Amino acid sequence: MSLQRRLLWSLGSAFLLLWLSVAALMYFHLDRQVSQTLDQRLAASATMVAGLIAGQPEMLMSSRSSPLLVSPESEGVACQIRGASGEVLLQTSGVEDQVLNDARPGFSTREIGGQQWRLYTLEQSGTFITTADRMSERAVLANGIILVMVVPFALALLGGLVVLWWGIRGGLRPLEVLRDQLRRRTPENLDPVTVDRAPSELAPVVETLNELFNRVATTLAWEKRFANSAAHEFRTPLTGIKTHLHVARRVSGEPQQQALVNAEKGVAQLQSVTEQLLLLSRMERKGEIAREGCLIAQAVDDALEGLPERERVRLDNRCKEGRVAVPRTLVAVVLRNLVDNALKHSVGTCDLVLDCSDLQATSGGPQLRVTVRDRGVPGSSDSGSVGSQSHGLGLPIVHMVVNQFGGALESEHNEAGGMDWQLALPLLSTC
Repeated sequence: MSLQRRLLWSLGSAFLLLWLSVAALMYFHLDRQVSQTLDQRLAASATMVAGLIAGQPEMLMSSRSSPLLVSPESEGVACQIRGASGEVLLQTSGVEDQVLNDARPGFSTREIGGQQWRLYTLEQSGTFITTADRMSERAVLANGIILVMVVPFALALLGGLVVLWWGIRGGLRPLEVLRDQLRRRTPENLDPVTVDRAPSELAPVVETLNELFNRVATTLAWEKRFANSAAHEFRTPLTGIKTHLHVARRVSGEPQQQALVNAEKGVAQLQSVTEQLLLLSRMERKGEIAREGCLIAQAVDDALEGLPERERVRLDNRCKEGRVAVPRTLVAVVLRNLVDNALKHSVGTCDLVLDCSDLQATSGGPQLRVTVRDRGVPGSSDSGSVGSQSHGLGLPIVHMVVNQFGGALESEHNEAGGMDWQLALPLLSTC
């Protein structure tokens, strides 16, 4: 069931139930008030007759042998005057003699001729004055009064339901606008959503949706750069392997062996790229990576072990006993990728400095600072920027590890014309 139908059903039912309850209370109250008013009319009629008799007592004296019949204006009312001995002194022509006999003082209801009558008897100086009206006449009068009340009430109820339906449709129209915008969008369209005159309750939804679009756009852009870098990283060793094997088939002796060695290096490079891709796919499952931490010194040894041109790396580890809150394998991969990136885009030595002795605790706790400094390529004014862009899969992996474990990675140009990469990783304990 849609939200609109649910609101219409729930609010309409509650609205209808409330109005019907009020109508029932008003009906019973009005019916009681009409009955009391008509009873008061009967009592007033009897009192009026008693007043007339008190002013003209000869009316009763002249009518003892033959009751004076008085024709009423309506057949639904009746009046009878009886003496103390029970004889009828006066009565209306609409009733028979025995109809109103034996009526006790006060109000009573009696069935006469198959119809219900309401009677009121007043005793005055031994004389009984009885007034009566037919209940059917009362019902007609009461129904007329109730009808006058019910018609406006019913119109107000229907009008209220229409206004409720219109208000709900108008209030939910921004949701329909948002739904139409999302339905018409193509998968490539990640522009922010705009809803004119959006209510305050919908504004957080639109804001969150736009933030989601922004994150998706950032992720897609990163995946596109990653795919381009991966394609380049695969293409380079494959081209080299193909070239060296082609040369090995055409030569013999020492040149053939050298070509095979070069092809083997290309295979090793291709294997390294494949392993990094597999690492990236495993990092997508954050729950499978345990944060058991590791010693910094062990991770540095793993990173530098078997690194080509290891002699060009100058290590300054000032935090040998520190423990990083990142798995050892990932720390080694991060350090190795940063150092390998620096070696590719610089000449001479590359500095690897680790420090945690003078760090202040951040909101997330103390951190290890790693500085990887290269000296760029002499004669190239933008060597540092090349080092920050043409990095293949290395730096994307570093960024993923840093983001996943609450670290940070920044870069800036140094005085030597190269780049300084500042890496921060959370520590389990200080040195």
